[in-house]
Amino acid sequence: MKNTLLFAILVVGFVATAGQILLIRELIVIFCGHELSTGIVLASWLMWTALGSMGLGRFVDRIRRKNLVFFFGQLFLSFALPLSILSLRYAKTLWGIPPGEIIGLLGMLTLSFSFLAPFCLVSGFLFPLACAILDETMGMKAGSVALSYLYEAFGAALGGLLFTYLFLGRLNPVQIALMVSLLLCLSGLFLIGKNTMKTSLSARRFVTLLTLFAIGGEAYALTRANLLDRKTRGLQWGGFRLIESKDTVYGNIAFLSRDEQVSLYENGLWVFSYPDPLTSEESVHYALLQHPAPRRVLLIGGGVSSCLSQILKHPSIQTVDYVELDPAVIRLGRAYLPPGAVHSLGDQRVRIHYTDGRTFIKKASGRYDVIIINLPDPMTAQLNRFYTVEFLREAARVMTPEGVLSLSATSSENIIGPTLAQYLRSVYRTMKEVFPEIIVFPGATARFFGSSHGKMVSDPRLLVDRIRQRHLRLRFVREYYIIFNLSKDRQEYLRSFLEGDLAAAPTSHDLKPVCYFYDAVHWSAQYEPFFKGVFLRLARVRLWEILCGLGLITLALSPFAARPGEWSGKRAAILPAVLASGWTEMTLEVVLLLAFQVFYGFLYEKLGLIIAGFMIGLVTGSWTMTRTLLKMKNPLKNLIALQLGLACYGLVVLLVVLVLQGLPKLSGNFLVIEILFPFLTGVAGFLGGLHFPLANRIYLGESTRLAATAGLVNGIDLVGSSAGALLAGVVLLPVFGIPQTLCFISALNLSAVFLLVLAKRTHPSWDGQPRDPILSTAEPQA
Repeated sequence: MKNTLLFAILVVGFVATAGQILLIRELIVIFCGHELSTGIVLASWLMWTALGSMGLGRFVDRIRRKNLVFFFGQLFLSFALPLSILSLRYAKTLWGIPPGEIIGLLGMLTLSFSFLAPFCLVSGFLFPLACAILDETMGMKAGSVALSYLYEAFGAALGGLLFTYLFLGRLNPVQIALMVSLLLCLSGLFLIGKNTMKTSLSARRFVTLLTLFAIGGEAYALTRANLLDRKTRGLQWGGFRLIESKDTVYGNIAFLSRDEQVSLYENGLWVFSYPDPLTSEESVHYALLQHPAPRRVLLIGGGVSSCLSQILKHPSIQTVDYVELDPAVIRLGRAYLPPGAVHSLGDQRVRIHYTDGRTFIKKASGRYDVIIINLPDPMTAQLNRFYTVEFLREAARVMTPEGVLSLSATSSENIIGPTLAQYLRSVYRTMKEVFPEIIVFPGATARFFGSSHGKMVSDPRLLVDRIRQRHLRLRFVREYYIIFNLSKDRQEYLRSFLEGDLAAAPTSHDLKPVCYFYDAVHWSAQYEPFFKGVFLRLARVRLWEILCGLGLITLALSPFAARPGEWSGKRAAILPAVLASGWTEMTLEVVLLLAFQVFYGFLYEKLGLIIAGFMIGLVTGSWTMTRTLLKMKNPLKNLIALQLGLACYGLVVLLVVLVLQGLPKLSGNFLVIEILFPFLTGVAGFLGGLHFPLANRIYLGESTRLAATAGLVNGIDLVGSSAGALLAGVVLLPVFGIPQTLCFISALNLSAVFLLVLAKRTHPSWDGQPRDPILSTAEPQA
């Protein structure tokens, strides 16, 4: 019976992780891959799971047939996961939101919290329920919680590994959802077969028939999974006709058509349309016209949109290196775009490289006359890597003396508001850190050009002369449009915004990606002006102000931690320690993922190693603590040491990051990065795996309300993780950067250490010493 229950707990952990990845990927497509949406979705997931664990977990002790309820919880999850995915794809159409349009912050919050609630609430509730069932079966109290945590963590690690290395890229999301749902149903059959539910024969027969019906229905749906996936993807795109949708290791790619135009969307975000001569001409010709005779060109992104064919119109071109991260973009482009759009891919002057653009530049040995960064705005930390001082220096290294670098940012034709001006100003100041000469062309998309030694051209008449000299036949980058769009007045108007209050504009760095923060501020201002004010206020906050606030909160909790009442002391000392632990683990994971992108580039398959390293560390730490928990003589002393270890580990990670930044050759060695980063996240997971069972044992004490206590402690841990996920990705990292973020989480853990030390002096019984009857209080009621 025990092994069957442990297997069921493992399966729940496996499905929770696989379901988390599936639902988050679906929501990211709906939210167009915006970095802010990732934090919101992850925070929503963790918050609902926390509410399920500590809210519904309060009622576990009143349930008589816990095994039966656990079975129905598994059955519910098996239906909820595929249904949630299918219904999410209809969400935009239901709300009347056009494809490719970004949903406002309030819409993100509403959609995330509403669609994730059913699955996450039940998933969170099953943890305290499993702890209670194990306790009834084995009578281990705190050991039951540790064992449940261990097996759930092991299942979660297994789910992350299999999803990343087996499912992703081979199966579509509907297939994956139905397969893991079938696994849940089979686990339920094992529970029935072992008669762990202690129900009547007729009830067991009914439950068995219900399970077999669920297995049959999901197995039939699995045979139709490809059709279901395609049909529901079609609903997701409203009035467009879906030509092809493909999930790759880099995200979702969708080719759509309307009338005579074909469009590519990556993770729900518009990339290009064909035919769209205005965008393709402006993307490349303004940059190429800055150079007197461009021979070698580097194009990063967007070549399938006919940008390549536009580049090859210049008679001096000898070589074009075209870098595209996802091979599926070119493969599907060849299949579904007209021959005129993709014929240049086969030109002998074009060399295609399937890799990260920044990684390519790091390894490039030749020099380029023109480098064109043809990517979307820095809406994510990944894209922000192409808008930092460090990247621009890397690019300048591979440019000829007269070389020109071009990048773009969303702007406005006529009126530039304060949030847009701040965003454009941060891009401008970042470029000024590297290039002595910069010019910016106005328009709906601002075109930035930087050069180290060359003399660039801002006079529209000189640009027109070069067009004539090269015999270029263009539709939009020609005299009629250039003279007006690039007039002196329009250029001066834009420059006045870019150079105004330049000292207050932050510079974007690898370890402080501010461009994507200000892009988020500008984006939010278009939908909910209230959030614009919130973001701008956050940008003015300084780290010392946050540390002062943390100190005040710690001082406010100190009298409660030092009070003789046992349960008030535990709430004021143990729960903040658990909150800080969850916050720290999630923040460290986000920091290390960002640092990995900075030092090596976006390599999605290898990022799975980092997540797997964290989960393996979590399992190892949980297993280690489970073996020693009941024999431990000084649990509170060990918890203080562990909390201090978390505080120190944040500084250790900071030291490693700074060393890697200062040693480019070391950070450029992929073997070092591939081994080091999974190890660093593994240590963070190991400390977290040690922390939860130990904190739970101290908080549980002699209480008989095991399920409610386990649910509360687990819920607080998830609340901390939720706060870490949201604030680290949205505020702490872009505003303060990696170094100050790591200093903050170290201070957070030191505050928890202070409260624990106060509690230790007041409550010696928590450390295994004889209980003082004066300090004993009545056990609280749920």
